[in-house]
Amino acid sequence: MASLNVAEWTPDQVAEWLSGLGPTVARYVPGLREKKLDGTKLLMLRCDDLEYLGMHIIGHQELLLEAVEHLRNFQYEASRECVQQLAVRVSAQATTLARALRRQADARLDTQTLADVARTVHAVKPLVCWLDRWPPAAAAAAGAADAALQERKAALLKLALEAATCAQRDRFAEQPARAVAAAAAATAATADYIIQDVSDPMVLQPASLDSVTLRQGSRPLGFHVLPSFCGHHQLAHIRFGSPAHASGAVHDGDEIVQVGGRCVVGWSGEAVERLCARAPAGELALRLRRRAARPPP
Repeated sequence: MASLNVAEWTPDQVAEWLSGLGPTVARYVPGLREKKLDGTKLLMLRCDDLEYLGMHIIGHQELLLEAVEHLRNFQYEASRECVQQLAVRVSAQATTLARALRRQADARLDTQTLADVARTVHAVKPLVCWLDRWPPAAAAAAGAADAALQERKAALLKLALEAATCAQRDRFAEQPARAVAAAAAATAATADYIIQDVSDPMVLQPASLDSVTLRQGSRPLGFHVLPSFCGHHQLAHIRFGSPAHASGAVHDGDEIVQVGGRCVVGWSGEAVERLCARAPAGELALRLRRRAARPPP
């Protein structure tokens, strides 16, 4: 399979990835290839660069830059991302927000505060995704710790929703700054519990990349692709008896990052499914990113 180190991509490999972002971006691929846009330049792409490269429509720029942001996060964060790191990020964002609002408890929420709330909610999402797929423990004591983590996950979702709702409806909420500050402080405390009080070593275990080949013949693969907010694509609804199920190598929640050697981070779910359906010779080569499983007892 091709390298997943985006910084090493050639202009042709960049063009191949861009062509999967849909017809809106694909129309610019010939020009970007002529400008020798390689992987290093792609990771550093900004709005000003797109103007120079011939992409002047703001909506088209946003589509490309959003996909590049997903690719950048995968390049620099995916290999070290773990529950504890994500909890530290949530704690830092929420603590900063709570402290800022304590100094203006009776003021209206300004644009900067709304942006800070959005960043805090954005930090909560990947942590909740990890906790949602937390591997269960066999021991009774560890099972109780798992239950406590699931309670914290539910609390994080509730607090993030509360902060976002109060921020967006500040005209109709009583003392919105105080309400958002309280939700942010509780969010930080919940994240600090995960950082300081959870002794399970799984909180430090990052995800791994595995290569899988599915031999489908003339049968459908037997899974659906669910796009996530962070540009990854999760396998879901694996059907019993399908090639995916028979392989024993893919599981619900695994994230597809490569199909047949082509990186699909940042693509739409429909584009990934179409690429899977076009697998040659009845074989589908996948590179999957999966959360670590507990070793057998």
